[in-house]
Amino acid sequence: MFSLPAIVVLLFMLFLNFKVYYTPETTVAASDTIRVDLLKQLRGLKGALQDNADVKMQRLYPEGYLFINALYGLAWCNFMTDLSSDSDYFKEGTAELQKTWNKIDSDLGRSPFNEELPLHYGAFYTGWSTYFLGRKLSLEHPSKRKETEVAHFKQQCNSIAASVKERIYPASYYGRAWPADAILCLAALSWHDKLFEPRYADVRKDWLDKVKNSLDARGLIPHAVNPSTGKSVESARGSSQALMLIFLREIDEPFARQQFSIFQANFVDSKLGLIGIREYPKGDMGIGDVDSGPVILQIGAAASFVGMQTMYAFGDREHGIALRNGVEAFALPWEGEDQKVYLFGWLPVADAFIAWGHSAEHGLHEPTPSFMVFHMISVPICIALAAFIWIMLKPKKPTSHVLHIPW
Repeated sequence: MFSLPAIVVLLFMLFLNFKVYYTPETTVAASDTIRVDLLKQLRGLKGALQDNADVKMQRLYPEGYLFINALYGLAWCNFMTDLSSDSDYFKEGTAELQKTWNKIDSDLGRSPFNEELPLHYGAFYTGWSTYFLGRKLSLEHPSKRKETEVAHFKQQCNSIAASVKERIYPASYYGRAWPADAILCLAALSWHDKLFEPRYADVRKDWLDKVKNSLDARGLIPHAVNPSTGKSVESARGSSQALMLIFLREIDEPFARQQFSIFQANFVDSKLGLIGIREYPKGDMGIGDVDSGPVILQIGAAASFVGMQTMYAFGDREHGIALRNGVEAFALPWEGEDQKVYLFGWLPVADAFIAWGHSAEHGLHEPTPSFMVFHMISVPICIALAAFIWIMLKPKKPTSHVLHIPW
């Protein structure tokens, strides 16, 4: 009875120690190097979205519909960056990007957000939708871009510029603002100036000057602020920091690198020999919520998923690969012939986060991080489990019976 759970735990420990040495599969098709694992993840998400995974995620997460579609689309954008435009995979990605934009730019996509906010539909919707549209347009030849989409992108950028002149962090909902949403908005302005005639450099500079004067006690951009004053109401957290740094780098790389250095010192941590991103800075404790996902030993799930890409973006290859391989072990991947899902496909938004993180690798498979501490912790546990299982399952010696005759 007790041996079965012990066997399961032992097999899981062995599985973890094997999976931390994961290396993504690649193949060459024509002149393109195809990241096979990432393609399988994208196709797994494609199937989930065809089965209305985005609608299901909206029931679990306030912005689930938009979030899973935006992450899925951005993962395709990163995947397509390495491909030639005449590749079948590029054409598949182009079709998926159009489907994704049609979903984001729909009544259903906008439905959780309020049109009456100063920045229509709020900074979360405007930031993610405009940034995604900019990335989509960047992969299209100018002659093939839809005029309506170009006009919409420019209009949204103009609205963003006007809004951030009034408030550092425009509201996402009435009375609530998160700097991460504003940073997506400013990153969209950066894409505008890459794709079209530059016009927002001064807007970004003025905005950054205000941001630098409203940092938290550790010198980081806060997690949440009062939208009227821009003052912090919640200090920096790992999930939002990991996300903001990716986009902040597109706005102002020197400032982003300063922020990354502080982030590394306060949030990158090791537990049981494995690298993770804390949800709360070192010295602080907290529990998980809708933003962070599960927090185990103070390591945040969302922070670590997003942190893969953060590490790659700032050239910290070793920690990026260590995070990737830890996720590969603990997120329980299941792989079929044409798709790959995590957590048995129960939480597609986690698949979207992981795929988006993997999409930023661009062939970075080395250096191989050391997992010696994790192995040293695992070995005595495995020995103890094996000994317990052997004791429970070993054949019992027959009991000898002595005839006792009372006289």
